[in-house]
Amino acid sequence: MQWQIKEWIGESYRAEKTNGLRAYVYKNALWPAYYFNRENTGYDVKYKGGTIARIYFERKGATVKAFNAGACPEISDLDLVEIAMRVNSLRTARTDPKVVSAALL
Repeated sequence: MQWQIKEWIGESYRAEKTNGLRAYVYKNALWPAYYFNRENTGYDVKYKGGTIARIYFERKGATVKAFNAGACPEISDLDLVEIAMRVNSLRTARTDPKVVSAALL
């Protein structure tokens, strides 16, 4: 567990690894699948100006789809899975009424 995720701008996140790598996770609603299934939210993972992966959240799980596997050797598939898990925990904490009410106290 080397990635730290912090909310950056409304529903966008900045992921920083202990060795200095930095990736950004943006909510993207312009996918064709979004319009057919609004329950299926997703995020793009960007690194050095390019989209390296897409994360879909369905129910309690996440699906990570990496693009151009050899294009980004610094960030592995396990890194992407860790980023997805941490973003999911931040998303659920943000929408969970128990966590929100506890934060307001």
